[in-house]
Amino acid sequence: MEQQNEQWNGQAGGQPGQENRRAEPQGASKSKRYVFPVIVLAVCVALAGYLYWSQNASANFEKGTDFSYLDVDGNTVTLENTNGAVRLLYFFFSYCPDVCPPTTFLLSQVQEELKKEGLFGDKVKFLQVTIDPERDTPERLREYAAMYDADLTGWKFLRGEEKETAELAGKYKIMVIKDKDGNFGHSNLFVLLDKKGYIREWISANDFILYGQDNRPISDLVKKIKALV
Repeated sequence: MEQQNEQWNGQAGGQPGQENRRAEPQGASKSKRYVFPVIVLAVCVALAGYLYWSQNASANFEKGTDFSYLDVDGNTVTLENTNGAVRLLYFFFSYCPDVCPPTTFLLSQVQEELKKEGLFGDKVKFLQVTIDPERDTPERLREYAAMYDADLTGWKFLRGEEKETAELAGKYKIMVIKDKDGNFGHSNLFVLLDKKGYIREWISANDFILYGQDNRPISDLVKKIKALV
């Protein structure tokens, strides 16, 4: 009887750990084998989706209208030949009596913040286009730029034909008006363009200059630009 019990115990117990394997459902070990490949596959799918989205994100935005202007050194600047850099486009005139001077000063502050991080020039450019080219000669624009310590390697003061510039501004949804006395008015907006020339946002410059202590911080504008670099 004792010998039979020993035999029975040996059959029930088997080798150490054998009882655990027998207790496990038959499909469990197979499902474990597939868990890791499934996780890897999910990660690959997610990564592929992200890459597709990042490469095609610009398709959801309006393409900026190309233009061709001369800077103060006589170089041709176009939207096309500045692709590869994030651009802040601003329509202004140097004899503007109100919003243009503080807005240009704001840009000078943004320029300095971007320079600290080595982004200004190659990766970020300012394109500041005069709507009053008759008075804003290259010499006048150079003097105006110097007043704000503009780094002309990345900050382009541009001029072209008055009528064509007003039409271009309209295509960028910037209002430009000129009264019978020759006085100009314009929307005080920045147009933020990505590296491929798509319009990402219209930013009110007034939010940063007109409201004293309630002005938006310069860092907000810097963050918007850096997000596209």
